[in-house]
Amino acid sequence: MPSTDLDAITKSKERIDLKGKTRDLVFGMQDGLISILGLVAGVYGAYSNQPLIVVITGFTGAMAAAISMAVGSLLSTEAERDILIAEIDEARELFKEKPYLAQESLMGEFTSAGMDKPTAYAAVKVMSKNKDVLFDNFRNSILDLPAVEKENPYVNAVVMFIAFIFGSLFPTLPFLFFSGRTAYYAAIIATGTALFILGVAKGYFAKQNFWLSGIKFFLIAVVASLLSEYAGTVIRDLLAARFA
Repeated sequence: MPSTDLDAITKSKERIDLKGKTRDLVFGMQDGLISILGLVAGVYGAYSNQPLIVVITGFTGAMAAAISMAVGSLLSTEAERDILIAEIDEARELFKEKPYLAQESLMGEFTSAGMDKPTAYAAVKVMSKNKDVLFDNFRNSILDLPAVEKENPYVNAVVMFIAFIFGSLFPTLPFLFFSGRTAYYAAIIATGTALFILGVAKGYFAKQNFWLSGIKFFLIAVVASLLSEYAGTVIRDLLAARFA
């Protein structure tokens, strides 16, 4: 294979790894934008004449949610990895005791995929010269157990926390600098713009219509804010009637 083709494959793998590493960043920021916009819009619907309550609720809600998401990301990643490691260790013990099961399973997998038996036998025979290669193919193709990710779950949790806090600033900060409907509309525009950019980026990397993806994200912000404001108003009126 020409070196240029190998370089293209290497660059493609690097792009895939980069997209995987940005998962927590994008998810955290997106969730911070939408959830905190919904929160401050709902509180604004109930306390439109008390911006301090809106700002305090936005910041405290963002901090609590960011901590929750970071801890959740850390614990779930560690649990998933620990379970995967245990499954791989169990599979490795089986492989050590009965390596022929891996060979027979791979033979069956190759032939069911359309490979003739002599070629499948030759392929498994070549793999069997290296036990690690044989086990990796058995683990991945037969047991459907992926390799353990080398990413640091603590780094991912920190990225999630920072991204969420950063995203939460867009719907919250306008209430510090403006008041009334101006602050509310500014929060929608700021959050919608940030989500639009995220949507464009998502569409670009997914090789989709990035303008359509951006507009979709923007509309989500608008709908979320309107529904949340309405919910806040309704809940305020219900509770006011109950405690009057």
